[in-house]
Amino acid sequence: MSSRQLLRHRPRITTVTRLSHPVPRPIRRSISTETPPKSSSSSSTVAISFAAGITVASLTSWFLSRGVKSSDSSNSPTISNTEGDTKSLNIPDLNKLGLSDKITYTPTPTSESVTQQLNEHAFSLPGGGTLVTRYDGTQVSSNSPCEDAFIHGRFANPVDKAGADWLTWGVFDGHCGWQMSDLLTRHLIPFVRRSLTNAEPVSEEAVHLALKKAFTTLDDTLVKSALATIESDLSFPEKARRLEVAYAGACALLTLLDPRTRTLTVASTGDCRAVLGQKGSDGKWVATDLSKDCTGASEDEIARIQAQFPDEPEVVKQGRVWGMQPSRTFGDGMWKWSSALKDTLRNCYTGLSLPSAARYGAYKEGPYLTAEPLVTTTKIPEKGPSFVILATDGLWDMMTSEEAVGLVGKWVEWREKGSGKPVFPPTVDFGETVLGRKGVCRYEEQKTTVQDENAAVHLVRNGLGGAHEEMVKGALTFRYPNSRDIRDDITVQVVFFAPAKGE
Repeated sequence: MSSRQLLRHRPRITTVTRLSHPVPRPIRRSISTETPPKSSSSSSTVAISFAAGITVASLTSWFLSRGVKSSDSSNSPTISNTEGDTKSLNIPDLNKLGLSDKITYTPTPTSESVTQQLNEHAFSLPGGGTLVTRYDGTQVSSNSPCEDAFIHGRFANPVDKAGADWLTWGVFDGHCGWQMSDLLTRHLIPFVRRSLTNAEPVSEEAVHLALKKAFTTLDDTLVKSALATIESDLSFPEKARRLEVAYAGACALLTLLDPRTRTLTVASTGDCRAVLGQKGSDGKWVATDLSKDCTGASEDEIARIQAQFPDEPEVVKQGRVWGMQPSRTFGDGMWKWSSALKDTLRNCYTGLSLPSAARYGAYKEGPYLTAEPLVTTTKIPEKGPSFVILATDGLWDMMTSEEAVGLVGKWVEWREKGSGKPVFPPTVDFGETVLGRKGVCRYEEQKTTVQDENAAVHLVRNGLGGAHEEMVKGALTFRYPNSRDIRDDITVQVVFFAPAKGE
């Protein structure tokens, strides 16, 4: 979510302990095949006593040595019986830190490391058909761990078993934790496929209804099961694991492409956004939003919520629904559960203190948020090049839909020229670098650069400062939690389409 989100999630710490077991030394045994010479009983007794003494002494020495020595393995620690001798214990030697009073800091990003960081989670894949020529994606985190997630791929045609596979792309923007967005990467598509398979008759309206049912059914399964969970016979850890997902929330944007009909269906819950870019007859790139931002600042959403809760005039205030910016989300149980259930969860299962009763005293029962998506259907243009940008609001905080389409358009034309040489603006003096209360990451046309082979990386770089390298380095120097004041988690996918045959 944006830098003004309600909660900052603490990073997870994972500790791995390696156990090393010493290997016992083998006891050497010797067996003689010779017949012992005959001797007197006294000499035999002395010999036996002497041999027994040697054997007992040897065994005693061996067992004592096991108590103070480990195996010969160099990977196992050795306990020294010499007082003050710690070198053989594998205790970290801090002498190597020296005695200097000079502070050393983690190196700041270089031009090379900036490119490496922007491409760390980048991918570019061929479309696998005649309609989709390729698609690119990347993700740059601000939270630790990142609260965004994404999916892409194909699945069997849900309405025509003999038809070509459908393609899908999705981005999920988590808040109040990463758990819900992570869960959606595994469970949203199965719910969608099941719902689409049962859609009859096959029509645009039926597909829309199937997507709405899939979204709300999945959300109900996660949220409405809370009371049954705490009243069940499950162990406390198992209850806590199931509840934490519903404490978190996520906006979701899912696109489904039927390549046979060139039909792109977009389902949106929250403020992620899908934008179609196409080249007009005049050579200019035109942007068309395929989704609407569902937030407390949207007039349509305000009207819907006020009609649902006519006796609660304060439900939407300053662009938020009882403090929550998106008005349609997965999870966010604290905005959907009854007051009694929320009290139980807060008292006994460390439930979130949001929305704050002290701040929102007029809060009643709700549910105030819904996971039902807004769904649209678009035909991919048959003439000229076109593409779709899918992104979490981390990108849209930095640029408009028109600016994003213009940037990808420049990237397409740069690729068509085939030179591969980076393009920079004529000026190199961009003024003072400011990031903080007086300035956040924002695309500025005069700083536009084209230098990345991945279209999604190209968008992110220009959103962080473009050709102003010091700005980009500064934006990536700040890490969580300070980075949250200047940029959000950013997840972008760009899908490129080919014109129809003969066009």
